[in-house]
Order: sequence, then structure tokens, then C-alpha cells
Amino acid sequence: MRRNMSCIIGLLFVMFFVGLASTASAKETANAELIQTLKSAHRLLVSADYDYEGHRAKAAKDVRNTLEELGHHHKKAQPGLTPNKGGVVPPKVAHASQEKMHEPQATSDAQLREAQQLLQGALTQLNVRHPQATANVKAAIAEINMALAIK
Repeated sequence: MRRNMSCIIGLLFVMFFVGLASTASAKETANAELIQTLKSAHRLLVSADYDYEGHRAKAAKDVRNTLEELGHHHKKAQPGLTPNKGGVVPPKVAHASQEKMHEPQATSDAQLREAQQLLQGALTQLNVRHPQATANVKAAIAEINMALAIK
């Protein structure tokens, strides 16, 4: 009888620790997905070409602050390089005889809308343990709304 009880208790301990490990693994995976979502939104905001009276840059800063709040130290883009999904690419070079090429505002608007959707999704993943990160994402969304209102 004692031996059976010891086996049952041992089995319960094993199940408890396996459950803890799988919960921690699930949290790490969710956190990694959240970080990737935020990094994607930041890349979109940084790569949009239109200025939006500074609102785009403020939104990008809010997202960068969110990443820092979550303990992820987001590397700033190197000067002269533009971030994209595959890493970085050299900036467009304008020759002396050419004017600098800007993307159309509609293209920048689309990038901001995509970033906004990503941030809305990230907002649902943030929990009450990260109130400052939540506030930063909400501020970024508000900045994007103001940016998109500019024509």
C-alpha cells in the first residue's frame, strides 16, 4: 500500500513539473511571437517614406519603447540603411541629375495600416502584467491614427 502511494505521489510530482515546463514553454513561444509582431510593426513604421508631421516617427518610438519594456532590446537601424523583412538594404541612391525618389503617400499609408493591424493584434496579447507596454502600444496606434488623417 505504501509503495503504491509513493508511486502515485511521485507520478503527481512528475506530472506537475512537466506541466510547469510546458506552461513556461508556451509563454516563451507567445512572448517570442509578440516580440516578432512588434518588430514587424516597427520595421513598417520606420520604412514608410512619408513623414506625417512626425506622427509616424512618434509611433515607431512608442513601439521601440514597448520592446524595451518587454525586456527586448531592439537594435536601432544603422545610419544609411533601411530595415526590411529580410534584414537591411542600402538606401536608394539619388544621382546629382536625379531628384530623390519618394514612394507615393498611398504606399506609406498602406504600411501604416498594416503596422496598425499588427499593433491591434499585439494589444490583445499583452496582459495586465505589462501596463506600460500596453500604454505604449495604445499610444502608437493613436499616433498612426493621427498620421493617417493627414493628407
